[in-house]
Amino acid sequence: MRKNFASLVLGASSLLLLLISSCSLVYDLDPDQCASNGDCVALFGQGHTCELGICTCKSASCMGGAGGKPSGGSSGTSTEGGTGENGGTGAISGGDAGMGGAPAEPECTSHKDCFTLYPDDSEENPRACVEGACVPLMSPECPAVLPLSDNGSWNLLKSTNAIILGAYAPLSGTSINTFGRNYDLAVTELSKTTQGVYAGSTKRRQVVVVLCNMLYPTQDGLLAPSKHLMEELKVPGVASALLLQDQAYVWENVGRDNGVFMMMPAYSNQALIDEQDDGLIWHMLSGANALSVSYQPLLDKTVQHLKALGSLGASENLKVAQVKATDEAFLQDTANFIEKNVKFNGQSTTANLDAGLYLPVEVTSVYKAPTDPQTKAINAILEFGPHVVIGTTVTEMLQYIIPGVEAGWATAHPTQKRPFYLLGALDYNDGAMAPMINNESSPGQKPLYQRILGVNWPAAVDQSVYEDYQTRWTSAYGHREDGYENFYDAMYYLMYGVAAARAPLTGAQIAAGLLRVTASGSKIPQVEVGPSADMATYVNRLASDTSAKIELIGAMGPPNWDVYGGRNDPGSVWCVNTVGVYKPDQLRFDASSSTLKPSDSTLPNTEISCFNFPAQ
Repeated sequence: MRKNFASLVLGASSLLLLLISSCSLVYDLDPDQCASNGDCVALFGQGHTCELGICTCKSASCMGGAGGKPSGGSSGTSTEGGTGENGGTGAISGGDAGMGGAPAEPECTSHKDCFTLYPDDSEENPRACVEGACVPLMSPECPAVLPLSDNGSWNLLKSTNAIILGAYAPLSGTSINTFGRNYDLAVTELSKTTQGVYAGSTKRRQVVVVLCNMLYPTQDGLLAPSKHLMEELKVPGVASALLLQDQAYVWENVGRDNGVFMMMPAYSNQALIDEQDDGLIWHMLSGANALSVSYQPLLDKTVQHLKALGSLGASENLKVAQVKATDEAFLQDTANFIEKNVKFNGQSTTANLDAGLYLPVEVTSVYKAPTDPQTKAINAILEFGPHVVIGTTVTEMLQYIIPGVEAGWATAHPTQKRPFYLLGALDYNDGAMAPMINNESSPGQKPLYQRILGVNWPAAVDQSVYEDYQTRWTSAYGHREDGYENFYDAMYYLMYGVAAARAPLTGAQIAAGLLRVTASGSKIPQVEVGPSADMATYVNRLASDTSAKIELIGAMGPPNWDVYGGRNDPGSVWCVNTVGVYKPDQLRFDASSSTLKPSDSTLPNTEISCFNFPAQ
């Protein structure tokens, strides 16, 4: 990311006056020394410019000491201005100011200053003014800046001294995928509608987002982009689509010490949700504990269904197997919640285990064992002969375990009905479902699609905001793309948190701002994500009235967070149709009764659209 250069060692303090009056005296005066200002910065530090092929210094930022950048320095060997955190450790007193002995003046007070100081390459990789120093916005790991429509002109960055935020998404070179495009759509909409936010200041400032790649061969690859965002650019907040283990790694190694607010669009585990993070990590999706309360009423309905079909005798004890992926934290949390809280046969899972009515089957998921055919798990299930198989797994249930159990069932249990499968959130929208459904054969039995249900994070009950978002998405990208609204909402909540924050803008202030925009009550105005007159009105009001609050309604629905950023959405139930197409939100959890209620009460003789369930 940064070039290292061994600076000249100046041993004689008598050179100080020469350095102050003519910095170029200590350098090679070959007229081919440089071709651009950037060459001089790389050689000698900030403030040096290229004139007629020679690096010269006409700025106080480089006159303050030899070889030192604005952070100061001593007569050491680093262009960072010495080896101390704030400057140097050399013999000259006042080492924090370099050899000059006085504090170095900042080279910039606004982003626009950096365009003036570095005209040669600012169009390709502009610099931002960060604590008085011009810092490149992009790096090899962070090659994109949102909104993409402003790239090249960089008008947003220059014209309003824009607020800089960060984000992570999968990148292929500079090409962004659906995650990044959702971020870009949100940033573009806010920019065009409001012309910026105040964030506790008296002047409106646009928002730009530096986008970094989130995928690396090893986890330590995340350190470079994270340090670029959080230590070099000093962003106060990021939208973090990092994988679960990676999110924890970045928080522990970079984010926490820099006080950065992190909005997570993807799923999390309970440990990260419960992390003592001072409210700096917020989660767009509920954790396993909140999500998994739906398993008990779903299992109860499944028992009712099986008894009505005759697959389970009226007084027969239910046998349940649970396939548990042990290498993924969210899945571990889900399996643990089920074992601790779900009851059947009128007793706990532990009691059923002791009675031979419950079988835990541990597997390694495809994350770590992508080619494991799961033969051991398949054989364990076939030997046990359960009525219900719960899968807290990823795609290994669909690719290997269910097909294997179905293939061996008739031989292992010729007189017993085939099992019913209850799957999880990480099985939703899996491409392996349709081939499995279309290739199965279960003569004399209920077809496989009628024996599969699953739990997932719920979509909004009122789909109007979601459909408006999809209309704008289709207009921007030419086709509909369902299932990514959590990424779109994540950027919106982050930006509204910034809009409602007080100065100086920090991660803690963004968290406090989010509490103002996720309020609820009969007198709290509701504002929908997306461009509207309400957006412009309330962005201004959040600035002018420090007591103002709103309820920001996302494409996912109303905000449902606790004060620490944990989301509290119980799971809804999905099914698949005859060709394996997923149908979401068929049943929703009713907190008042702890039961599942049909989303469509008009369906005749059934509570879901895929097949008659529960059977009468």
